[in-house]
Amino acid sequence: MQLLEISVSVPVVVGYRTARIAMGGWPPDARERRELVRMVQEKADAFGQAAVAAVTTPPRDGARFVGAIVAPVHRSVVGNRRRLTRY
Repeated sequence: MQLLEISVSVPVVVGYRTARIAMGGWPPDARERRELVRMVQEKADAFGQAAVAAVTTPPRDGARFVGAIVAPVHRSVVGNRRRLTRY
């Protein structure tokens, strides 16, 4: 279920961020720079947490193993979709 929600949310997040960058002009203003920095930091944090989960979760139960790895990325993507669609 998390993978399905990620696959629906990612295009929305990418679309919003791409549109904001394209319409914002160059150089990006302070708000857009904060968003760009946040985007990079969130990805690094989520994938770092997923890597830790992949190493520390025993792979006995396949669904639980995949869920533990996907959960940090899912939280980040879904949270971004909710935050960005509020504007």
